[in-house]
Amino acid sequence: MSRGELSQTAGRYLSAILLVSAEAGRPARTGELADRLGVNPATVTERLTDFAERGLVDYERYEGATLTDDGETVTRELMWKRCLVENFAETDLGLDDLDSETIGQSLSEDAALALKRHIDHPCRGKCSAPDADFEECCPDYQA
Repeated sequence: MSRGELSQTAGRYLSAILLVSAEAGRPARTGELADRLGVNPATVTERLTDFAERGLVDYERYEGATLTDDGETVTRELMWKRCLVENFAETDLGLDDLDSETIGQSLSEDAALALKRHIDHPCRGKCSAPDADFEECCPDYQA
């Protein structure tokens, strides 16, 4: 599954699944994801079903969702690129209102690595969330 096949909204959902399930130490529940994303639980259920069909999420109704290996790889790459853009915008450009999510998602791997060479960013090609390093590199990250 390539990142180009995911919408920005899909990236937000997948990021929320990663963060909620990691923080809770269990599958992310529909209600938790709905609260974090500010959407209706029925919408979350629809998305989780779609992600499961695409092989990005393991989802069991009433139990919750976790990312598959493929889902986690894609999600951590998306989160890493967003954090790169956030760090560059804030540190090098002095901007705090840049749409880092959209810009990060549109970066090719080569562009992301080139940007990485210009900034001091602790993550190396994938996001380390929810580790302590993640808090240091992207404290404002919201799924």
